[in-house]
Amino acid sequence: MVKEELYIGNERVELLGSLEPNLTFNISDIKNPDKRKSDYSKSISLPGSKKINKLFEHIFEVNIDLQTFNPNLKTDVLYLVNGETIIDGYLQLKEIKIIDELISYEVTIIGRVGNFINELGNKELTDLDMSSLNHTYDKATQVATWNYPLTTDYVYPMINYDINYGGQGFSEQWDVEDLFPAITAKKYIDEIFADAGYTYDSDFFDSQYFENLIIPFSSKNFALTETVINNRIFNANTPEIQATGVPELYALEYNDNTSYDDDIINNIVEVYDTSNIHSIVTGIYTPNQNGFYNIEAMLQLQGEFTAPSTPAASYTLLGYIQGYIEINKYTSGGVFINTLDQVSFGVSKYNASVAPSATVTTLAAPTTPSQDYIYMAITGGSNTTDITSLGNNNNSICNKYNINVSNIYLSANEQIKLEIKYAVRKETAFGYSYGSPCWYVSAGVLRNGPVNGYKLNILDGYFKNSVVNSGYTDGNTIDMSSSIPLKVKQRDYFMSLVKMFNLYVQSDGQNDKNLLIEPRDDFFTNDIVDWTQKLDNSKEVTYLPMGALDSKDYLYTYKQDKDYYNKLYEETWSEIYGQRKYGITNDFIKNEFKTEIIFSPTPSVGQAWYDRVIPTIIKYDDKNGVQRTESNIRILQWSGLKNTQQCWDYTDNSGVFDLRTTYPYAGMYNDPYTPTEDIGFGLTREIYWADVFNNSITISNNNLFNKYHKKFIEEITDVNSKIVRGYFRLTPSDIKNISFRKQFRFNNAYFRLNKIENYNPSELTMCEFLKIKDAEIFVPTDTLINGAVDIKIGAEASPTFSQASARLHNGNSQGNRNHTVSGDNNYISRSATNVDIKGNSNKVYSNALNVTIQGDDNVIKSGVSNVNLINTNGLIISQSNTTVVNNSILGSGSLIEVSTSPYTATEEILTYLVDTSGGNIELYLPDTTEIGQTFDIKLIEASNTLNITTASGTPRIDGAANKATSNLYDSFSIRFDGVDYQIISKN
Repeated sequence: MVKEELYIGNERVELLGSLEPNLTFNISDIKNPDKRKSDYSKSISLPGSKKINKLFEHIFEVNIDLQTFNPNLKTDVLYLVNGETIIDGYLQLKEIKIIDELISYEVTIIGRVGNFINELGNKELTDLDMSSLNHTYDKATQVATWNYPLTTDYVYPMINYDINYGGQGFSEQWDVEDLFPAITAKKYIDEIFADAGYTYDSDFFDSQYFENLIIPFSSKNFALTETVINNRIFNANTPEIQATGVPELYALEYNDNTSYDDDIINNIVEVYDTSNIHSIVTGIYTPNQNGFYNIEAMLQLQGEFTAPSTPAASYTLLGYIQGYIEINKYTSGGVFINTLDQVSFGVSKYNASVAPSATVTTLAAPTTPSQDYIYMAITGGSNTTDITSLGNNNNSICNKYNINVSNIYLSANEQIKLEIKYAVRKETAFGYSYGSPCWYVSAGVLRNGPVNGYKLNILDGYFKNSVVNSGYTDGNTIDMSSSIPLKVKQRDYFMSLVKMFNLYVQSDGQNDKNLLIEPRDDFFTNDIVDWTQKLDNSKEVTYLPMGALDSKDYLYTYKQDKDYYNKLYEETWSEIYGQRKYGITNDFIKNEFKTEIIFSPTPSVGQAWYDRVIPTIIKYDDKNGVQRTESNIRILQWSGLKNTQQCWDYTDNSGVFDLRTTYPYAGMYNDPYTPTEDIGFGLTREIYWADVFNNSITISNNNLFNKYHKKFIEEITDVNSKIVRGYFRLTPSDIKNISFRKQFRFNNAYFRLNKIENYNPSELTMCEFLKIKDAEIFVPTDTLINGAVDIKIGAEASPTFSQASARLHNGNSQGNRNHTVSGDNNYISRSATNVDIKGNSNKVYSNALNVTIQGDDNVIKSGVSNVNLINTNGLIISQSNTTVVNNSILGSGSLIEVSTSPYTATEEILTYLVDTSGGNIELYLPDTTEIGQTFDIKLIEASNTLNITTASGTPRIDGAANKATSNLYDSFSIRFDGVDYQIISKN
């Protein structure tokens, strides 16, 4: 008897019959190895009952709007059979059906793993809170991250985003602001899980290997966020109006030997100042971060003048209030540093005639021109100053005096003040001596004004700043959200790590929000579950050979990107940097299965004049100038400090010369010269550095495909591997304790469980397995490389060498010095000099000098100089001072390497070095030549056979039609006697 129980939101629901849930449990789909499915996901129908109807708040009553059950929210569900928990997940109400007044609820139950992916929804990495990583952007902080293994959640690797390198003999300069923070891949994982309310158990995620994977900065600018910018700005505006209705800065007591120097304080109301960087008490603006700023101020001024009292009948105003408005910089201790900017002003009621004790006021909003407000120049010092008029203030409202400072660098905690300097002065045009009174009466009588008879009012004004630099500067506090890649979904990030490292994900069975995550080969255990007695042998057991797969080729690749070196590599080799393609032998299928991650590869680049190898993300403008570029999200290995024989200068605001003999290295390889780990899926066709300064390169094939995918692909594609499907009697206890990690035994063999299909506790259950055919465990190998094209590392070809700043055009990879190329898909080493090519698919390797090629598919080997190939195709030139015309080498004693077949010898070529590594070689001697002409032929690579003959079969060689050898270093001297060829000597 099967007893079924269902709990929805901790409420037991009455069941009128069996749910017959037909649940399906998956771990992966063999045909699509990058897919990960939830433990279970099934739609079931619940018949209506009083309790269920109440639980769902009679949601089917369309005329009732007061129900509290929300179908848009997930609801916990628990399904038990015979007391065993079969489902512990979430329920979603999808549909309500009413047929003949019978109600049923269509619901979907989702397993916890599947729900974790769904839980992430469309949330992006930028939605994560990384504020705990905020820190000071300076040399000390950067250096403190350069530990291996990492001890921080971020690090500052040396990555070239736009550095123009110095030439040979000059130390390369890197500033604090040339290095950007990279957050660890694990920190993102931890924050994603925490934000979703999940945890994980993973030896892999907790391994030193994974903890040293980093997500480097990938935006065009290390830009300040909106919040950071808002915290750096203020706007003090709108002077306070006094009770009298007259805004007043100061009442000036007349003193003809005194000038005033005051801060603009009080009376200024702050419009915006979230960080309190401006004080309404002192008027001081104190920057809270180093950076470049604009500072603006405006004061709208008004003069007020009171005439002397009796005895005169009337008075004419002769004086001015004049001075400067300044923006001044002080130290944090208040010591004056310098004036950033100033503007002069002059305020007067020009020639106003008033009665005794009367007051005149300049216009409140005068238009241009107005002699009430003019610019003034003050000469002779603050207390011995004469007034010189510079002319009218031409602002539309000419009593508004604007002052601004543009793009000024300010250090944090410096003090910036808006100050006004002014004095009361006479009009010098009347010729009176300094210090004379400023009111004029008839008959030349001059009178002093009354005490407090001069006022300078501020009618309006503001003092504010703005941020100029969009990026962080040395000494700033970094908001680490600025370093997070943009527009990257959290689920895509997680699933790309799943794809990279072939991770398997499963709930741990004890805590539905704790996931077990390991690479596939570590996920499976050697624990054995014997299901021999559970197999129903009366039912058909189906064995499906792996030939049923619909993919012949498996392509593992990073995502394409358009920065310079990715584009260079793709157009040179017609593939993505670091991709790996694995093919199986199958005559019946042609499809390709592609596994692509969201990360783009990051080629590292070396230069000929130093031994540092640096990840490079740049573009070139039309004039071949290096420019910063936006890039797709990247992932690199951090490997700590690497030694360098050529120092680099590490600079900051201190100006101290700081030469470094180590550099902070990150890359796709964990070391540029002796790597043991490669996060490319496969070896690249070339690397953009070489074995400079006696640094030999030993390349390893310990890449992502070999380490995490190869064993799996070989197992499922092995001719002896099979998918096995059969029917089993599974109890609720079996389902409760099911683990995809274990091995299952039946029919005297061992299997991996792949799928439990349509489980119903009352019926037999179809199960799908992979019959285990263990592939060999991958053992990495490494090989010393020298830039040659024929070195193998396991099943892969080793990369060739390239160096530094190449140009990219029509698939040509060429250095940017002394190279001229017309054609497609040519390769020229960065260290080659004076190369001129007209043709396609030629290769000129390192340190070649003075090479001219007119033709296709030629190879100039390293160090060869003075080579001219005219109308010549398919040659390998390994000797200097060689000229070839129409595939014939000119000059007595010349030699050539032969690697193509058939190849016809000519009289101009005396010596032939034959390489049969690419296949059998037919070497044709001329049908006729001069009597005594001797050809020297030597086999230098003997993978296949060298056959020496003539195109027509006559003349013969020692009486035979041909002479063949496959013995390495066999050599022949063959002389023409006028009719046939004779072998004169053989070694």
